[in-house]
Amino acid sequence: MNEVIEVNDLVKHFQSNKKEQVKAVDGISFSIEQGTCFGLLGPNGAGKTTTVEMLEGIVEPSAGSILYRGQPIGSEFRSNAGIMFQNTALQDYMTVIEALNMFSSFYSKTVPVKQLIEQCSLSEFLNRDARKLSGGQKQRLLLAIALSF
Repeated sequence: MNEVIEVNDLVKHFQSNKKEQVKAVDGISFSIEQGTCFGLLGPNGAGKTTTVEMLEGIVEPSAGSILYRGQPIGSEFRSNAGIMFQNTALQDYMTVIEALNMFSSFYSKTVPVKQLIEQCSLSEFLNRDARKLSGGQKQRLLLAIALSF
């Protein structure tokens, strides 16, 4: 197997306002092989967002380990990972093509914008204000942005 990400016995506790600990993630383990499209599914409060935040390095795990290509998550992961959030605010009055170009300018090594437009079927609305996109169109734009580097 060619595992890119390995998560082992990941746990996260939060302190509630009643001074008791809330277990948001309870010993989850999984691995993701290269080339796999992976998603976390579960009911509200299952710990999906907290797990992703730990993968991103935004939240520290209480216990367990996260490995990227066999090493603890670090700067290599952050420079290679593209993350698409459920909701992302884009700059007001920015067109789709402007958003793609702006996000591509943030990184030295990127996927060509033309390729992203093709892969995510964005050509029909490149000059449309991103605020006026349908839900599905906006998700395709956000996917292109996540894939851009």
